[in-house]
Amino acid sequence: MAVQFMFGVPVPVTTPKPKPAPEADNRIWSLYVGDLDPQVTEADLIDKFRLIGPIASVRLCRDSFTGDSLRYAYVNFFKSLDASTALCFLNHKELKGKPIRIMWSQRYPLTRKTGIANLFVKNLHPSITSAQLQSMFSKFGKILSCKVAAENGKTKGFGFVQYDSEQSSMTACNALHGTLVEGKKIYVSKFVKKSARTVAHGDAMMASLEGSNQTEAAQKYWESEFCMEF
Repeated sequence: MAVQFMFGVPVPVTTPKPKPAPEADNRIWSLYVGDLDPQVTEADLIDKFRLIGPIASVRLCRDSFTGDSLRYAYVNFFKSLDASTALCFLNHKELKGKPIRIMWSQRYPLTRKTGIANLFVKNLHPSITSAQLQSMFSKFGKILSCKVAAENGKTKGFGFVQYDSEQSSMTACNALHGTLVEGKKIYVSKFVKKSARTVAHGDAMMASLEGSNQTEAAQKYWESEFCMEF
């Protein structure tokens, strides 16, 4: 320990230790981008997302045998802010004429596959888009994914809204079930997979729909669109 003298009195001097340099933030912020047109390429995705900020990488998922697009991709950003901005401003925007669906990539997709906090919305007016559905439900909590089912550019009259918590989903269900939207009374209920759908589950509304064409169509649509391996 060094010593210096002040007015003839020895005073110990502590030498400050240098602070370690802050660790670099090497995290990558990953977005899932789905509902892509089959003709969308990695270059198309880069052109769309690089307007937001620097992109770390893009991966368009393809069939391992045919090489055909599986219609979903991952876009990875260096900064959380850029990824959040892309999610906010590009979700449901068109790419090659089709609205794309963006959500945070889920490393452990149990929530998505089991349908936790997922709502089934039925009897939608044909004019309702995924963006409008999300706007309608967003006031009740953080939405992980939102989509109006469509085929060949025409909506099927139903959709899904998945929240990050059961509380948010139930609040939205209680608030919006039976409300008029574009002159049609919408039906909102907790979505339950067919294998788990029983009256004992406590979902009387879903049980009452057992066997209806639209409910069965919704089940098949959910399995094909939301249970793929992201």
